Parts: sequence; C-alpha cells; structure tokens
Amino acid sequence: MNLIEQMQNVIEKITIDLGNSNYKMIVDDKRIIDSSNTEEVAEGTFGAYAVNGKYYLFGEGAAAKYTTNKIVEDKKALLGKALYSVAEDSQKLEITTLLPLSLYIHNQNKERYQELLKGEYVVTNPSQYTKKFEVVEVNVCCEGFSALITKPELLKEAIYLVEIGGVDLTGCFVNRTPVASQSFATEQGMNRFYKELAKVLTSKLLEGFSDKDAELVYNKYEVLEEELKEIIDSFAMEYIQKNIYKKLVDIGYKKLIHKLVLVGGGAIALERYLKQDTNIITLENALWANIEGAEIIEKRRAK
Repeated sequence: MNLIEQMQNVIEKITIDLGNSNYKMIVDDKRIIDSSNTEEVAEGTFGAYAVNGKYYLFGEGAAAKYTTNKIVEDKKALLGKALYSVAEDSQKLEITTLLPLSLYIHNQNKERYQELLKGEYVVTNPSQYTKKFEVVEVNVCCEGFSALITKPELLKEAIYLVEIGGVDLTGCFVNRTPVASQSFATEQGMNRFYKELAKVLTSKLLEGFSDKDAELVYNKYEVLEEELKEIIDSFAMEYIQKNIYKKLVDIGYKKLIHKLVLVGGGAIALERYLKQDTNIITLENALWANIEGAEIIEKRRAK
C-alpha cells in the first residue's frame, strides 16, 4: 500500500463549531478561527469558492447572518470551505460539531444536521485548485452545556447558563443537565447588538453607521470621547437588561439562589458591563469553551 492509499484509509478527526459569527476548529493541537459569513453568489464572482457545484463568498465580505437555524445549506458550504484548509485530497473525515439547545433537544434535528453535513465534498478555491474529501461521520453536541464540561465543578450545583453568540442569545437552567422547560432562545446575539447600536449611533451622531461600523467603534471604546462612551454604555446596559436579565427572571433565575455562568464571544465583548455583577462567572476562554467541551465529550464517547 503506497502513502496515498494509507492516507485515504486514515480518518482524520476534527472538532468544529460552525458558529453564526465565527467558526472555530480544532485539528490535533492546531486552532483555527475565522468569520463564518457565507453568501451564495453567481459563478465567476471574484474571490468565490465553489462547493459542490454552487458558488460562495466567505468571510467579512459576505453578508452577516441574523437567524439562528444552523440546519441550512450554507452551513454545509461553510464546512466545506473550513475543511478545505486542513483536509488532504481524497481524505476521509469525522467531525464533532454543535447545535444550539433550542435545536438540540429534538432528536430529529440532530439527525437532520448529521445528514446535511455528511457526504462527499468537491471544493475549488478562487485560484481554481480543487480538493475532494468525504465527511463519513458527524457527532453532534449541545452548545452551552458542552462548555460546562471544561469546568465540571459547576455541574455540582444548580446554575443558570447564558450563551451570547453571534446570532443566538440563550439561557437555560442547568441542574446537572439542561432543563429545557426553563430556557429561552432568541436571535439577539452580537450581530443584532451591532446592528441596533448602528441605528443609535446614526440617530445620535447624524451620520450613517453600518453594523460593521458600529462594531469597529465599539472595539475602540477605550479611546473614544466620554460623550460617545456614554451613548454606548446606555445602549449596552439597556440591551443586557432587556435581553438577558429580564429573560432570566422569566424562567426562574434568582440572584440570591443561583450562580450565573456566561459563555460565548459575546460574554467577552460585553465583559466591561457584565463584570459589574459579582454573581456572574464567565468561563475561562469563553470563546473556545464550547468546542473544547465538545472535544472532551467525543474523546470520552470513543473510549
């Protein structure tokens, strides 16, 4: 058996979170993060990849996503593009990935996601180099709850878990396992945060701001003038109160009783406001905690 044949018989195991803001991937000890914006375009569009006969732009130049559903063709295209950077031609791959709790609790959704992502991929990059590879198995873990696996002592007490992602903003009571009846799921994550902040900045400053402009301004917070900081502070606190605390109270959260555990990129982005609440625990490495937890879960399954 030659080297190519040996490689084709080795199944590469990859953990990937096909998030709605960024995708995150662990391959052996290598970590990759990139924008997950995906937009189908016409053949011949500059910079487009071809994935299984359709053409897509990926990254900051593609349209942002504002809907939570991951069981869509765009996610298969995104997976093809992400795997293209790490897969060898003709390689077989096994992936572990995640679904939001709102989708995960229904078994048929896990099965639909597995079927969507499985199969052969033919991916051509903008330089017209093509790779063919096959995803032979898909394992699905639960977003949010997977992150708790990285800090298992939290599973010994009743907590409320909040995940702030690019699109999803979810909360759930966790008493060793998630309690679906005491949960909420909205599409008020950071993509929506920046979109709404752009409207506020446009109104207050009398100058047009896009959602990407608003994100750039927000990320320059420390060097902004005090008046602009106050505008952002007021918007952010109202956003947190309305979309996090009010939703938590509705599903039974009581500060005197429950710890509040936060995960996701939004937990980092909003840290200056959230850290004012001493009842909050933000998971260390909150951006990567979900995918790290999913990797741990899959390794335990394989034993």
